[in-house]
Amino acid sequence: MSLERNHRIRKVGRILNIGTKSLLTKAAFIGTWPTRRIEDALNIVYGYDKDSGLNPPVNTRAISVFITCLFLSSLITYYSFQYTALREEAAWMAGIFSLACLLWTTEALPLFATSILIIGLQIVFLSNPGSWPGIGFENTEAPDFKFFLEPLSDPIIVLFFGGFLLAKAAVKRGVDASLASLVLRLFGATPSRVLLGMMLITAFFSMWMSNTATTTMMLALLIPLFSQIPEEKKFQKGLLLSIPFAANIGGMGTPIASPPNAVAIGYLNSIGLNVSFTQWMLLSIPLVLVMLLVAYQILWKKYSPTNKDNKIILEKKPIDSKGKFVVLVFITSIGLWLTEGYHGLPTAVVALIPAIAFTATGLLTKYDINNLDWNILILIAGGIALGKGMSITGLDQALGSFFPKNSNYLFPLLILGSLIFSTLISNTATANLLIPVGISLATSSEGGVDSYMAKEIAIGIALIASMAMSLPVSTAPNTIAYSQGKLETEDFFKVGSLLGVYAMGLIIAAATVLNLILTR
Repeated sequence: MSLERNHRIRKVGRILNIGTKSLLTKAAFIGTWPTRRIEDALNIVYGYDKDSGLNPPVNTRAISVFITCLFLSSLITYYSFQYTALREEAAWMAGIFSLACLLWTTEALPLFATSILIIGLQIVFLSNPGSWPGIGFENTEAPDFKFFLEPLSDPIIVLFFGGFLLAKAAVKRGVDASLASLVLRLFGATPSRVLLGMMLITAFFSMWMSNTATTTMMLALLIPLFSQIPEEKKFQKGLLLSIPFAANIGGMGTPIASPPNAVAIGYLNSIGLNVSFTQWMLLSIPLVLVMLLVAYQILWKKYSPTNKDNKIILEKKPIDSKGKFVVLVFITSIGLWLTEGYHGLPTAVVALIPAIAFTATGLLTKYDINNLDWNILILIAGGIALGKGMSITGLDQALGSFFPKNSNYLFPLLILGSLIFSTLISNTATANLLIPVGISLATSSEGGVDSYMAKEIAIGIALIASMAMSLPVSTAPNTIAYSQGKLETEDFFKVGSLLGVYAMGLIIAAATVLNLILTR
């Protein structure tokens, strides 16, 4: 067998080692018997011979899981029609919601593809633009199909788009690396200061750009430093862990820091509850700072070096004139986002400033625009559309009737559920699924939506989703750090699970204190 083939097999083995446990966890509840039978049938159709050792021409496992999910959601739809008191539109929505749950959990389809499917199914079965019999709304006029397309141009999508452009320009001109190296030198060269500096800078950048891009950039700065501390293997692990953990923590900081934040704000906006950029930061930044301090203390205690006085030399990276222009636009955008109450420009409108500045000057080209994470924007839009569909059909209230209203245990249970789900599946998918259900439980004594409780639930779920990082596959930053080959699963679990518990306690405590203040 050739060396190249050996290398490919080892590479596949490493990939499977990363994802097998997570995949089994995600798909366990579906059952292996039907998916295996479907997979075997597909293998026969496509002529795949298991004994040959060749890969099948299609991903038969994904197709079989998708068919199983479709079958199960069809059963739920049938049950909703025949054995519940749900109206016709709510029964259709129950099937769509269950299909979204299954597909987002198993990832039988790419996450963004599930979002597109959700929007398409809602248009066909709820809006019913073709006026087909047997579908649509039972006793009321169905919403126009444009209602379910609105999430694709929701203001939060525009806000995220502006954040993507800021990040793209910063990376293209090397502004991120230059500023990071500058600030790191200000912290000092001792191991404790380098660790603290790495975490603070990583968290700051992840508040304004993708935590995946931030992790990649910071690891590029970090890895060369290992040659200065070759004997400190344990401390190298601590530094590697600090990057993804700080990136995940920073993801709580701003509305554009992570997709769950956008899902929470987008859904709150759809029911008439506005959360401004500044309001989000006033709630989240204290939590970010506390969690960074906790993470730093845990990492330093577990992974501190033998020689705590070792000096680490940091390389200087200058910023060119175009990079300075990026910094100017960056500062202007952030300043306007934080002062919305004074000038009155909505955050989505401010997000157009970097879009105009970078595209009109040619700093970002069509190739840069084409390479944006459009799949993330579609995924967010799908979550907003799912929430709108559940609300307009009344399915959210029907699901909410199974839970006690205004229970002291409701918020903690939702936070715990979000933490567990986000550990095993995408945190954005978790927010998409739990926020609409959670907000449906936020009812006042008069029967309407309790605005404080709705914000508490939506924001709490979004924040804790960023803190689910106890496995290498829990978040993209974790996976990137794991791919360096110096970390084990237990390294993530020991620290990540502890941080998740701390964060859950802090979020619940903060909500409890704020609730007591507001109700006095």
